[in-house]
Amino acid sequence: MTAHRQITRNDADAIKPLPIRLTVNGEISDHLVPPRTQLAELLRDRLHLTATHLACEQGVCGACTVMVDGRPVRSCLTFAADCDGIEVETLEGWQGDELMDRLRAAFTRNHALQCGFCTPGMLATARDLVERLDTPDEARIRNELSGNLCRCTGYVGIVGAIREVIEERDALRIPPKSPPALPRIAAQGFAPFTARADEVASAAPAALGETTSENGWTIVRRKVTLDHPPKAVWTHFRDLPSVARCLPGADLSETDGKTFAGHVGVRFGPISARFEGAGEFTADDATQSGQVTGRGKDRGGQSNVEGQLAFTVHEGETPATSQVDVSFRFRIEGVLGQFNRPELVNGLVDYILGEFVANCNAVLSGGEIRESKGVSAWAVLRAVIMGFFRRKG
Repeated sequence: MTAHRQITRNDADAIKPLPIRLTVNGEISDHLVPPRTQLAELLRDRLHLTATHLACEQGVCGACTVMVDGRPVRSCLTFAADCDGIEVETLEGWQGDELMDRLRAAFTRNHALQCGFCTPGMLATARDLVERLDTPDEARIRNELSGNLCRCTGYVGIVGAIREVIEERDALRIPPKSPPALPRIAAQGFAPFTARADEVASAAPAALGETTSENGWTIVRRKVTLDHPPKAVWTHFRDLPSVARCLPGADLSETDGKTFAGHVGVRFGPISARFEGAGEFTADDATQSGQVTGRGKDRGGQSNVEGQLAFTVHEGETPATSQVDVSFRFRIEGVLGQFNRPELVNGLVDYILGEFVANCNAVLSGGEIRESKGVSAWAVLRAVIMGFFRRKG
């Protein structure tokens, strides 16, 4: 693979197709590709090798995995223009391959095919594991297979199939292969630059607090500041439809002030969920505190969530501001339960609170909330990174 080229502003003004030569499944072909063309696009759209599936297009799900110079690669994250001179193997190229035939048979015996969408990427990764691993260790297989997501949640059959074929290989006294050496890339010099202050994005309002786990529940505590006095903030929080509009991805369909029904949309890489549910709301004017209890289920039936949110409004550091103490306990079962890890939960909560505070401040100032596109993986990832650097700072 050629070294990555630096694209200058002049290049961007006049982007031209670039010539490349590939060897795909043993056949050499020449192409002219725009610089932003994915390797997966070239395989599917020009060479009609549609076993390479595209799903998340963020390198998360592994459905587009192909072998590049003997190593598994995400073809959705690989620019075709960087692939001049490489060798690519796709599922179509393993017709008649003894190892792949054994894997296909083992997948069938172990009921590892399920809906089949992830299967091409799974088989590409599985073939690499069978060739390379020295033992059929289940923990090692699960760890190395973690870059391939199965939305049917059934890894037992897939792992079992891979273990079987490794055992067949060992019975035939075929030794594991070492992965090919990575190409050496010449060190690139670093060109210093001067940062422009006007390009620095403003940071989201900081939320202070902690995240813990107790008896299967995730418990989040945060303190946030709003730029309005406590009386105005409490009046806003007492109005459930108004405050629900400020939550990204949330939509309240009905409420009588004490009970409610609605939904929350969540997208995480290739996984999306629409939690529909109901709950109860209580508020105490004397202490300016409230509590929301709710339960929700993904329409597809793959995840369930239940939780309890408690909040209290206090005076802020100045008379014109408020501090809100938030305590949130919840648990998730199903597909999205796999993302219930501390860093992701912290990132998700910080992102939601940042959007929520910004929307509340806008409404209290007489403005409008921003259009919500739900909770996305990129938004959460950005919050995780910002939270990491805040904690390191």
